Amino acid sequence: MFEFLRFYIFYLALFSGIIGLISWHKLPGYKAKSLVILIWFSVIIEKVGYYFTEWTGLLNYYVFNFYMLVSFSAYILLLRSLLTKTNYRITASLSLILFILSFFLNILYFKEDVNHSYTYSFAIGVLLVMILSCLYLVEIFNSDKILNFKKSVFFWYILGILVFHVPFLPFMLALNWFLIKHDESVFSLVVFILNLLAQTCYIIGFLWSEKKYNY
Repeated sequence: MFEFLRFYIFYLALFSGIIGLISWHKLPGYKAKSLVILIWFSVIIEKVGYYFTEWTGLLNYYVFNFYMLVSFSAYILLLRSLLTKTNYRITASLSLILFILSFFLNILYFKEDVNHSYTYSFAIGVLLVMILSCLYLVEIFNSDKILNFKKSVFFWYILGILVFHVPFLPFMLALNWFLIKHDESVFSLVVFILNLLAQTCYIIGFLWSEKKYNY
């Protein structure tokens, strides 16, 4: 019934990317501009993933596994650049190494099933991003940034990442462990709603943020 919603995710990301380009002047450095680049990267991935099987005859898990590797690495690097305490930054660096190692180890041990590689790497990536995001929020709430945190595009982007990935992780694991029945209609509905919430956070960040808080 809701299978068609999954195909509209492309348009959600496209709209968010366009808003990001319109707000480009409020994104002063590469760190802020990289948020728009990441959104446009997801737009390209959605389109390539849609046609990948038709073009190659292979499952599009290859495309989305690649996207997972790039996106989670980018999220961790972004959080590392936002953290100020040395021990937090070291934690972020170790998290990046751990995620990349886990990704390739999963490919090695589950190479007969690409879906397994995606699932467990995704779970590790989400947990690491959650930890680093908590450290980022702790720093914000323990500094004078608390007064203007809503005016930072980074806050809204990190919130969007969490809004999508934190609820999606248990849902995805439940599917993988057969705790719930895989229903394409339900899956598409869940993915669409979470994408809608995440892209809304990104758009709010682009529209509400102020240039001086986006460094």
